[in-house]
Amino acid sequence: MSDSLGLSIGMTNLVAARMGRPPVMRRSVLTVFEDRAAEVGVPSEYSGDPSVQPSGMVLTGFVERVGDPVPLVAADGSAHRGEQVLVEALDAMARTVGGGAPIAIAVPAHWGAATVGALRGALRGAPSLAPNGVAPALVPDSVAALSALQSAPGLPSSGVVVLCDFGGSGTSVTLADAGANYDTIGQTVRYADFSGDQIDQALLNHVVAGIAEASDADPANTAAVGSLAKLRNDCRLAKERLSAETAAAVHAELPGFASDVRVTRTELEQLIAAPLTGFLNTVEETLQRNNIAAADVSAVATVGGGANIPLVTQQLSTRLRAPVVTTPQSQVNVAAGAAVLAEGADAATGMATAADAPTGMAPTAGWVAGAAGAGAAGAAAAGMAGDATDSSTFRALAWSQDDIPAGDGEPVPYTGDDYTFDPAATGSAARPPMEFSHEEEGFTPEPGPLPWYKRPTILFGAAAAAVLLAIGGLAVTLTGTSSNTGPVTETATTFETGPSPAGPPTSQTITVTGSDGQPSTTVVPPPSTTTTTTTTPSTTSTTTTTTTTTTTTTTTTQPTTTQPTTTQPTTTQPPTTTEDPIITTTVVVPDVVVPDDGT
Repeated sequence: MSDSLGLSIGMTNLVAARMGRPPVMRRSVLTVFEDRAAEVGVPSEYSGDPSVQPSGMVLTGFVERVGDPVPLVAADGSAHRGEQVLVEALDAMARTVGGGAPIAIAVPAHWGAATVGALRGALRGAPSLAPNGVAPALVPDSVAALSALQSAPGLPSSGVVVLCDFGGSGTSVTLADAGANYDTIGQTVRYADFSGDQIDQALLNHVVAGIAEASDADPANTAAVGSLAKLRNDCRLAKERLSAETAAAVHAELPGFASDVRVTRTELEQLIAAPLTGFLNTVEETLQRNNIAAADVSAVATVGGGANIPLVTQQLSTRLRAPVVTTPQSQVNVAAGAAVLAEGADAATGMATAADAPTGMAPTAGWVAGAAGAGAAGAAAAGMAGDATDSSTFRALAWSQDDIPAGDGEPVPYTGDDYTFDPAATGSAARPPMEFSHEEEGFTPEPGPLPWYKRPTILFGAAAAAVLLAIGGLAVTLTGTSSNTGPVTETATTFETGPSPAGPPTSQTITVTGSDGQPSTTVVPPPSTTTTTTTTPSTTSTTTTTTTTTTTTTTTTQPTTTQPTTTQPTTTQPPTTTEDPIITTTVVVPDVVVPDDGT
């Protein structure tokens, strides 16, 4: 068994795993020295002394700049390409474990072909990473992680496996078909809102807020910037301890404050609850997008630093209703899987570049074949493929290699007809005639010019003229009919008159003629009259109608719209009926003396 080497690339950490040796994990920081080889990680990692300060040129952030044409600028003003710095860091990581052969490098699965091609091109300038002249194999970290977990502790052989890679800058979700040798289903989904760096920042903000409430220290002070950088690293270590412990102490040293701040696992879980919920929703959306039911999920595999957080494992198992498969050292699973792939390739074929078919990792073969930057290797492969398509006698048709004719071996003169070449008859012309049709060209002919009445200038001019005419007509109309008049008041008065009363009664004269023929006249005075008058008050209704004329001033800058005036109808009250007073007359008739005829 050879000592294969697996390397994994992460935004936060670089890991090297060699078969038979413990893996090594360093921060993605490269320090370049003038008198010795470059080192990977912070000074406390490669020197073992936390008090040692870096004395060389420090380069950070090169992993996310792979394939970027804009170079990194160091503190001394020098420019460096991201992929070249990464290759130098991988070479330094290989030296930390004593090298190995063959080598497999696990790259982020969400990288595009251009990024992978840039790294492949930079690796050609590092012969130390190509032992025995064999270039390192580039595999997706999702394939390497599944290979490691399949070896130990094991994955189911059927169903869909959901792989969650919790990294420093984000979390990746990959679906794999366990029944088809863990072929990848769909594309890897990257969720950037749940990452190790964001958890560290949330814990740092929580600690700083507690310090500000408990003391008069000002964390925003300029002098506290260096202390905050150290405090952030302490918060990261506390986060890692909270994965196994229920509480951890963070030593904080700020201007005006120096003490240990206690942080509990419950507080950490409250800080990550919201982004974790968003990540779980993304996992469910990924399953729905690929038409995979929750019942088809047979297991959830987790790798990366965030896989050790108990709340993450609990929520994944609860939401997906499937067992969660992980390891205690989930940060190094990807590098270990890359070493397993390199070992399997070497055992099967003896060449690291032929690892895809023997190991059955079909996604790796297709993914690597589709990466850009193959360069000369691709050209050589194309040349070999072209040779394979020729006939079996392609290299043996020279006249000097023909068999010697029978007999005495002397050349025999040609006695046949003269050689004539007719391409049409033989059909083997070097450049046969070709005809092209418009359907095969892939484009449509350019349209002809538009008629004059459909051109934009004519249409816009006509529209502008119509608008100007409308505005002018409205202005003339409003100006010619407007006048200034005051309000007009119309008053209608209704009078009602009853009948005139009757005159007073007069006296009556009664003439009686006696038997002797003498008339007797009696004057009856008018009777006394008792009058009872009932008066009903007369109601007079007066209706006043007021008509107001409004004058509207029209400006030519912007048309004025005059709302129509609605005149409420005038309601005339019904006429009032006045009853005549009731007059009661009582007549008293006096006694009439009738003369006696005998007197």
